[in-house]
Amino acid sequence: MTDETVLVGGFSHETNTFAQGTTGRSLFRERREYFGEEIPAKLRGTNTQVGGVIDVAEAEGVDLVYTVEASATPSGVVAADAYEFYCGRIVDGVEERVDDLDGVMLCLHGAMVPEGMDDGEGPLVSRVREVVGPDTPISVTLDLHGNVTDEMVAAADSLVAYETYPHVDTGDTGRTGMRTLVRTMRGAVDPVMHIERPPVLAMGPKQNTREGPMAEVMAKAREYEAREDVLKVNVLPGFHQSDVPAMGWSVPVVADGDPGTAKAVARELAEYVWDRREAFVGDYPEPEAAVAEAKRLAADPDEDDGFVLLADVGDNPGGGGATDGTVVLRELIDQGLTNAGFAIVRDPEVVERCVAAGVGERVVVDLGGKTDDLHGAPIEDLELYVKAITDGEFRNTGPMETGAENHLGRAVRVRCGHEDGVCVILTENRMQPLDAEIWRHVGIQPERLDVLVVKSTNHYRADYEPMCSRNIPINSPGLVAMDPRKFEFTRVPRPQFPLDEMADEDYPDW
Repeated sequence: MTDETVLVGGFSHETNTFAQGTTGRSLFRERREYFGEEIPAKLRGTNTQVGGVIDVAEAEGVDLVYTVEASATPSGVVAADAYEFYCGRIVDGVEERVDDLDGVMLCLHGAMVPEGMDDGEGPLVSRVREVVGPDTPISVTLDLHGNVTDEMVAAADSLVAYETYPHVDTGDTGRTGMRTLVRTMRGAVDPVMHIERPPVLAMGPKQNTREGPMAEVMAKAREYEAREDVLKVNVLPGFHQSDVPAMGWSVPVVADGDPGTAKAVARELAEYVWDRREAFVGDYPEPEAAVAEAKRLAADPDEDDGFVLLADVGDNPGGGGATDGTVVLRELIDQGLTNAGFAIVRDPEVVERCVAAGVGERVVVDLGGKTDDLHGAPIEDLELYVKAITDGEFRNTGPMETGAENHLGRAVRVRCGHEDGVCVILTENRMQPLDAEIWRHVGIQPERLDVLVVKSTNHYRADYEPMCSRNIPINSPGLVAMDPRKFEFTRVPRPQFPLDEMADEDYPDW
């Protein structure tokens, strides 16, 4: 056993700067807000960043000091007071224990944008660095969709990002980050970093690390990591729903003691991405065509090895979508699909109507389309049959954040459309339906459906793909539209492919 002490802080938000409103503490409480010893009580043994950190600390005999672990569903800019509150909890904890600390472990995201700022993580890590000084190592874990700034690289000793999308390696990332920190504390390694930024924006489904060009890039990164002088090769395609100067692809490489190695590897991998830029753009069906194809496949007797899976990408709450989009649901109803499921529609007004009516009753409502005009108009005078009402509480059972709690607010399962053939989950809170337990907790076995729609970009693949016969990402409208060319950027560096026409020789020297 050792007498080493590490402070742990977690503060995560993926900010969609095109979304309305701000993200305050109430929205963090909806998803996750734990303090002090509540953190290990809730997250020990879970597939989360902090869960992985705890695993390594306990195995290595390192004492952990817990401050805060807060995360909100992606949405608009983080309110200034909420940002300062959570940062303050972490920095105050560092100041109180600074003389006892051997290291600091920060579990962050990388794409947080607070009010009046372009970067949430860099300034936080810098504030911690100011307190602990240059000699106490700081390890930072990040989401694969971080928009990594120079300040993050300068202030931290090491950055460790997810390697998978869907993010099934959140716990592994926490373990890697903590192991790197422990090795740094004990003098076994001397991390140095360099970052490169290939000017490529990948369409959402093309960021899937299980196949295609992203799988190739990740395999290349792992090849570099096999070198003894390379500690971590991070590949982050970025979060293109954030209009900030650091938005875009980044390759931060952590080497052991040699800045030249970090620079060379980062540059080589960035050029590898650049050479494959065309492969990160694709064609995907619009809602009408996607639903028609799903209906055809569901009726085909040769397609009987699972449901047809549709991804409503544009309204994905996991990227800041309003979650009350109606475009795809309207197609399910208009095209007369039966034995179909749709998750989710956030509509607190309709949830209240359904709860007041009770199970077994019918209500006529205007459903969805109430947040903005980007995700479809309300479906007016829609008759709903109320099948189940729950408290919206369940734990993930699939590969992503296994064991973590979910809080939908009140959740209602209703049926609507032709012969009441479309099952819809209505909620009070926004949450990406990436785990199939969301269906089971309202009394549906998803395997029994013919067509299933989820509002997600890639995360749904982890739990749903093993059950489906076909998977069709939809080029649906909304704040998380898969094609970056649908957004009006004013602050990102240009040129960027495919926003701009670029030839091989146009690789910029930023």
